[in-house]
Amino acid sequence: MARDKILFERTHVFVKDRISQNDFRSDSFEEINGTLSITENERGRFFRFIPKGTEDNTTDDWALVNGGNSIISFKNTKNDKDSISVTPNPLLKFRFYFNINTLRSIRRHYVLHSISDIVLVLQDGTTLPAFHFTLSGSKELIQMLGRYLQLEKSPQDNRLYIVRGEIEQENISQPISAFDQMNLFDNSNDLMKRIKGSDSRRTAIEKFSRVTHFFKDALLGQNEFIPASGNPDGTLEPDITAIMESFNGDLRESNNDGFEVIYKVDFKKLPEVTRYSPMTIKEWEMSLDKDGRVIDINKMKERIFRGGLESNKLRSEVWKFLLNYYPWTSTLNERIELSKQKESEYFAMKLQWKSMIEQQKQRNSLFRDRESLIDKDVIRTDRTHEYFHGDNNIHLEVLHDVLMTYNMFNFDLGYVQGMNDLLSPVLIVMENEVDAFWCFVGLMERMEQNFHMDQSHIKHQLGNLHTLLQFIDAELANYLAENNSSNMYFFFRWMLICFKREFSFEDVMYLWEVLWTDHLCQNFELLVCLAILISQKTVIMESKFGCNEILKHINDLSLKVQLEPLLKHTEGLYILLKQHDQSTPGLPPTISVIMFPNKNKNLKKLHKNNDHESDSDATSTISSVKSSRGTSPNPEGERKARTRNLTESHSIDENDSAVVSHTKKI
Repeated sequence: MARDKILFERTHVFVKDRISQNDFRSDSFEEINGTLSITENERGRFFRFIPKGTEDNTTDDWALVNGGNSIISFKNTKNDKDSISVTPNPLLKFRFYFNINTLRSIRRHYVLHSISDIVLVLQDGTTLPAFHFTLSGSKELIQMLGRYLQLEKSPQDNRLYIVRGEIEQENISQPISAFDQMNLFDNSNDLMKRIKGSDSRRTAIEKFSRVTHFFKDALLGQNEFIPASGNPDGTLEPDITAIMESFNGDLRESNNDGFEVIYKVDFKKLPEVTRYSPMTIKEWEMSLDKDGRVIDINKMKERIFRGGLESNKLRSEVWKFLLNYYPWTSTLNERIELSKQKESEYFAMKLQWKSMIEQQKQRNSLFRDRESLIDKDVIRTDRTHEYFHGDNNIHLEVLHDVLMTYNMFNFDLGYVQGMNDLLSPVLIVMENEVDAFWCFVGLMERMEQNFHMDQSHIKHQLGNLHTLLQFIDAELANYLAENNSSNMYFFFRWMLICFKREFSFEDVMYLWEVLWTDHLCQNFELLVCLAILISQKTVIMESKFGCNEILKHINDLSLKVQLEPLLKHTEGLYILLKQHDQSTPGLPPTISVIMFPNKNKNLKKLHKNNDHESDSDATSTISSVKSSRGTSPNPEGERKARTRNLTESHSIDENDSAVVSHTKKI
């Protein structure tokens, strides 16, 4: 077989792999260097990345990658000593080889002179790690791909190129815009000819076409129509002038029932927020009085929220407060006595299941089933982490015993898969069986509802996510609905185990302690989910991902999201919601009850009675835009009282802000 023809090749290209560690923030990476190339053969054109040190595998007669960690290869020596070998190599997971026709999108990020990176997304939603070019080449790669693929630059993000299809090589022509490919214009229509021939008008129509599909529903409701005028030929067309004018000013309507108040909430222009370096042991010690009591509890929670904790040594003390093992108002002596009491209680419960004889277990099928499930889950819990690595690991025994004891402590709930994921970081931090158990009890008090068999709480939270998304970015919400993804099930794992598998161990512990402070609100994790989703909006929509591709793309974000910018984005969303809630007339009831449930019990009751039926109560349309992230929060004021029922409708203004229209019923 003829060798592949090399169309493009660059050495000194690398991808990054996170370094597993416990004492440092997870911005430490290992660089995996390799060679990136585009090759051609009789089967087509292929993208290939080979990490340095894995090149020799291609000389075997055949090779099978086993789980991305080893390779099983066969070499025919033409005698009785043909060899089959198993070669462990963790770099194999970074070997990529695929037909370039399977590309969905390409994002190029220019960092410094001659330094840039690209991220490739495949048609099935797979997102490859960023390929970093140290000696230039990313621009040339895109130019090479542009010779064989129709690449269209995103109007929302000039770094993103959408693949529209393959270019026929025998008839290569200038790139055709998506506007031309839609064949909207009849050559016999003089008006359309004039519009098509005018660049400025054409640009305006292109931009307008991106919002018309949701503008009608937002402005008029799903079952109403845009007013149309008749043409001489009997056809109908919308009153474009009237519609476009509505973009240029505030949306103001009145009726016989009352009046409207117009608000604009621009969720793409987020306020700046401030985040700090992690809190140190010295800071913690200085925050205690002479009796060991925390001097200012609210200030301490805010400090943890702003920067987290610097080490597991500090976490082993502070997490006991965050997880309600220690009362915040307790003194050092009181905590010492409490620890002795809790230790006795723990071993008494542990003795209950340890002392069970086999005949007892045979008469308790529920206990046997849970014990069997714990046995299976423990041996596969975070085995790549050094704390649980290796055979006969004593820490796995402790993990098992804590889960079994919790099964006795809360037998109504028992053990459910996923609890092992939550306990693992707690045990690593505490390094003490008793402390880990009681901190786990506090964690489960926060998250117990996630593990109910009917999954009603998770489904309720996913419904809340969709409601919030409709208000913050209805364009994306509508796109998800059109692609059978409005159930938000791709967030299920995130919500169930609180992002445990989406970030590195260090980042997970940092995120958890931020959430446990409840400094801003108790549903802050919902905004974390939305911030991640909104950051992927352009890729999802312009790549035209369907349901399966969206699910795969979101899953592929695991370990790829930078936590610090994410927290800034999330808090920015919260600040805008809070500011609008404090204005007159405030947030729609369905939004306010999610984000501020303790402010109005009547709103909470209303939300429960209308759960999953609030899609039309809080809809907004916001154009596709990348959210800004800043560094310092705006001041908050007191919310003014509201006593009247509100009906909400939302539209768009010319600056792509969300225009929130509240109609007061007199």
